[in-house]
Amino acid sequence: MFIIRLFTGSIIGMITGFFFSLLLLFVLFAVVVGALAATGGPSPCTPGGASITVDQANSDAFKSKWDAFSRVLDGGAAASVTLNESEISSRADTWLSDHSVPFSDPRVCIHNGSGEASSTFSFAGLHVKIKLKGTMTLTGAHPQAHIDSMEIGNIPGWASAPVESLVNRALDSALNDVNLDHRYTPTLTPGQAAIGGQP
Repeated sequence: MFIIRLFTGSIIGMITGFFFSLLLLFVLFAVVVGALAATGGPSPCTPGGASITVDQANSDAFKSKWDAFSRVLDGGAAASVTLNESEISSRADTWLSDHSVPFSDPRVCIHNGSGEASSTFSFAGLHVKIKLKGTMTLTGAHPQAHIDSMEIGNIPGWASAPVESLVNRALDSALNDVNLDHRYTPTLTPGQAAIGGQP
């Protein structure tokens, strides 16, 4: 009887020790990843044109151009509008301030055929700098981001998958709040986006 208790007790002890070790490793991994995410991080995106100025005047310029563009499309005619990095970044900043989303301090940089965006992503009390590179589709009911690469805080690429998933879900959720009334085709050149629209 003593031998059975000793044997089963040690198996239970081994199993308990194993699960406790896994839990401890998970907590340690989460703490290290959290610390790496919240310290430092990627620099802001590199402008394709001049330096980016985020202010209310540029946000208002974006809105004025977009409203005129939309009026022509609503009237049944094709139209186009050209927006620069400062106008896009400023309008993004205004939109983020007006909505309950976990991103702040956005910068949008435009290059030939693709764009970069940098922002601060906030979750669980942490403020993490992120930088994304990719393209955006504007032909559906909502914009869709196609991310080619993502940098998150100081997290090395091999350890960033869980945080990337969290950022992607938050980005998709934010974009689902943006309604597209028409079909748009962006043409990206250094420093600006020319957007053609069909009614």
